[in-house]
Amino acid sequence: MRGLTLTLAGLGAVLMIGTSAMAQTELRITHSMTGGSNRDAFDQIVANFEAANPDITVKQIVFDDDLYQDTGLITQLQSSDIPDIYFQWAGFPVQRDTEAGYAMDLSAAVADGWGDTFVESVWTDGAGTLVDGKPRLVPTSLDITNTIWYNTDIFEENGLSAPATWEEFVSVVSALAEAGVTPIIQGNNELWPFGNWASHIAARVVPPAEYEAAFKQQGSFNTPGFLRALELIDELREAGAFNRDMPGLGADPAMAGFFQGAAAMHPIGSWLVPSAGELADDDFAYDQFDTPVIDADHPLSDSVIGTLTGFIVHDQSENQDKAIAFLKHFTAPESQKLWAESGLLSPVKGVNDVADLDDQTKSIAAMLANAGSMVPPPDTTFPVPVAEAYYQAAAYVAGGEKTPAEALEWIDETLAVMGKQ
Repeated sequence: MRGLTLTLAGLGAVLMIGTSAMAQTELRITHSMTGGSNRDAFDQIVANFEAANPDITVKQIVFDDDLYQDTGLITQLQSSDIPDIYFQWAGFPVQRDTEAGYAMDLSAAVADGWGDTFVESVWTDGAGTLVDGKPRLVPTSLDITNTIWYNTDIFEENGLSAPATWEEFVSVVSALAEAGVTPIIQGNNELWPFGNWASHIAARVVPPAEYEAAFKQQGSFNTPGFLRALELIDELREAGAFNRDMPGLGADPAMAGFFQGAAAMHPIGSWLVPSAGELADDDFAYDQFDTPVIDADHPLSDSVIGTLTGFIVHDQSENQDKAIAFLKHFTAPESQKLWAESGLLSPVKGVNDVADLDDQTKSIAAMLANAGSMVPPPDTTFPVPVAEAYYQAAAYVAGGEKTPAEALEWIDETLAVMGKQ
């Protein structure tokens, strides 16, 4: 009997081990962090979550940023092996994903007090986290999608300082070009890198109602306001602002070129900071300034261009409770402190005040604090084909392929044809 008892006990132990193994859950998370300090921070947050939840294993499905936006994410969302959680930009993508049945309604989860841990602005209509008043995206980062990063050594060597007005900016560009220095390096083979900046320039000079009407296709782009915006870009081109290979260069190679000293300035988003760790030498010195003031009387003269990014729980996920548990862990202050210290601004209350931020991230935080408003990039707020049409027109002007007037005619003609298809 004693042997039988031991045998049964052993069998019970085996069954318990088997049950434990079967209880293991794989949580699939899709994103585009291929490296850098923010990926390191994310990996640490994941490791901490797995240690606190031994019944859950996190599997990361990672795509290069450009591939993620083009085909990587949609392939995942439509596959038979969907992600439980996926990275997304606030605004139009969240609305599109909701309409497609991918984005879970997080109202119940947010209502338990979790939503109150974020800064209040993330749950407003303009933030792009809500669809019909219901939260669909958990914000984890506040990104500036364009600021002008500059090599401080090159500026000092040429006796230059960060410009405050557009006229000063053009003078800086001209001085650099005359000194044989490429003023601005931009990789624009995907159109959005320069397009984001071009749209911020437009938002600074086009009357807001006119700007919104054009991107919503309730009005024309061929207006005096948009003409002035493209003329400003043409002014930079004439001053010798841009690298010649801008149309065919990728965003990542352009960033690497900036860190290697190939140009004095690089307009791109706040995600440049975490990339510096692997792309820049330790002694590389840089800073940033927002697009200089163009028209001081414009209501958005001191705006910044940016957006929230975060994660969506797939509406068809079989692990929604565990997905929400992970996102609560990810947005807890101790996790967000790690996240902020990797170079990303946190939307969680109080985190940026206590985090040990590098000088560049502090500079971005100060710029945000002093900004009068935030302008979202068009491709996160309006229909993407409309945004990309403007991006292409701006690229034509920057490359000297079309005059500003010709580019505006091209936009309206192109969108008219698209609307008839």
